[in-house]
Amino acid sequence: MDSLSLLKNLEQVRKTKAENYEVRTEHYREDGSPKYINRLIREDSPYLLQHAHNPVNWYAWGDEAFAVARKANKPLFLSIGYSTCHWCHVMEVESFDNEAVAELLNRFFISIKVDREQRPDLDEIYMMGVQLTTGRGGWPMSSFLTPDGKPFFGGTYFSAEQFKELLTRVSSAWLEQEQAILKQADGIAKTVDQYLSSSVEAATLDHGLLSQWLQQMLSQYDNINGGFSAAPKFPNETNLLFLLDQSKHSEQVDRNLRQAISHTLDSMAQGGIYDQVAGGFHRYSTDDEWLVPHFEKMLYNQALLGQVYAQSYFLTANHFHLQIARETFDYVLRDMTAPSGGFYSATDADSEGQEGTFFLWDQQQLKKLLSTEDYQFIESLYGISADGNFEGRNILYLPKIPKIYASGLTRPTKLKQWQGRLEAIKHQLYLEREKRIHPFKDKKIITAWNGMMITGLAKGAMLLNEPRYLIAAQQAADYLWNNHFDQSSDLFRVSLDGATSIQATQEDYAYFAEGLMA
Repeated sequence: MDSLSLLKNLEQVRKTKAENYEVRTEHYREDGSPKYINRLIREDSPYLLQHAHNPVNWYAWGDEAFAVARKANKPLFLSIGYSTCHWCHVMEVESFDNEAVAELLNRFFISIKVDREQRPDLDEIYMMGVQLTTGRGGWPMSSFLTPDGKPFFGGTYFSAEQFKELLTRVSSAWLEQEQAILKQADGIAKTVDQYLSSSVEAATLDHGLLSQWLQQMLSQYDNINGGFSAAPKFPNETNLLFLLDQSKHSEQVDRNLRQAISHTLDSMAQGGIYDQVAGGFHRYSTDDEWLVPHFEKMLYNQALLGQVYAQSYFLTANHFHLQIARETFDYVLRDMTAPSGGFYSATDADSEGQEGTFFLWDQQQLKKLLSTEDYQFIESLYGISADGNFEGRNILYLPKIPKIYASGLTRPTKLKQWQGRLEAIKHQLYLEREKRIHPFKDKKIITAWNGMMITGLAKGAMLLNEPRYLIAAQQAADYLWNNHFDQSSDLFRVSLDGATSIQATQEDYAYFAEGLMA
């Protein structure tokens, strides 16, 4: 297809999608239409559509891009990210919507965009390549490939100036040292392939190794702030679930482990990583104290952390953990559930072009919204101040766990009254916050993540004696069963607005099966 025919085709696609996606670019024609358009306009991924009007001549992953690269003998630039990622947005604005950067990419490279949530298989392969060449990883992932797809260099986020310099250096290296680069790429590809093709045989659990692992976890425990690493701090839910399971074996586990688990769960629930107004957890904390998160909310975090807190309550009768479990599951049912019964994948870190804006509060705003008595009730409870704790505004958090939670067993009526008052205030805050411009919500329904949420809700229903969670789990399972299989009984990974796409990966089969068995 020649350039003019391609452009006409892409414009026709744009017009059919005009009401179904938000145009993101700084470049417009006089008539208000976007100045640039590329092949990503044909895709259904919200993340790819966010880049459909960049001046970069993006391709989706597929044979077309590789054929063009081989014919022109140009290296590939592969960018992998996801729709709710803050630093992905930053690099989009600074570099991919930058005409000078785009000119370099279009002249020297064939550029491919991938949504890691659609293609976790590609994300795993090329993330390993980036980690082998740089020693670190993250998103947005930026990888340079040979025309046949073998990685030879990469990184994550680059500022516009850094990226322009890098593009110039990589393009020069390709022109001057192509054979050396091909040899390096062969070595990286071989290492990645060996790792991914290796298999682990079933074996009897070595309790000595288990004991060593538990001791290693305790040696990494942050006894001041909770958690098992330095910043940035991720919940690492599977570790927490395993530690909770081990804590049941009193003859094998000392009280230090139970204390570490309890302290970690308390600290996360007290911090800004937890949405104190609406429930649910942000993806991770940027600081040691769990205070300042990256503000995206991912479905898989809610699925696993809901289980963590429900399991903790079941084992310890900790009423604070009970509240967090309920609020996390309730957040998903209220704000992340599609009319079809499936669960949406994520909400963005950014709104109004700024990180976290939706979640922040001014002291004067709160004083104006609430009665004097209600404001005084939450001022010290949520650590509210005139100066704030994040860019002059307040991330609500709990400096201390209210002592009244400890009375849950001995004085349940008093606890219920106190919680009732707090819930009324939080509901008022929620309604006020709902008036704001919301972060983007990625409405992809992902099989694996829905399977995880089904498992979480089914276990939550049992552990918390909440039948409505089981009903929600059953509705989501019915949706996947009826909509994510084709006539040949092949499973799809994604549906969006009822249309399925992308063949399922191993994790989709595994997590959906786990959900059905939960």
